[in-house]
Amino acid sequence: MSFVENGGVNPPADPPADFSDSRSSNEEPIKMTLTASRQAVDRMILLLHNRNIIAGSEWSRPIAIKNSAEVISVASRMIQID
Repeated sequence: MSFVENGGVNPPADPPADFSDSRSSNEEPIKMTLTASRQAVDRMILLLHNRNIIAGSEWSRPIAIKNSAEVISVASRMIQID
């Protein structure tokens, strides 16, 4: 999978924060990726946000996938593992 900047329309997003410094022994980082059309990715982010699963602001800007009509957006957060 290759990513393109799309003429500056999709500026690089900041990488997810490194949670290793503050993590407790029962927390683990999880990374989520959405890949689909821009409309589908935006809709899924909204659905996840509305269900209080992950805030829309936690997702990267959608990045165009080279030679595809799809974009990719990523998020990272800590979860409790029991």
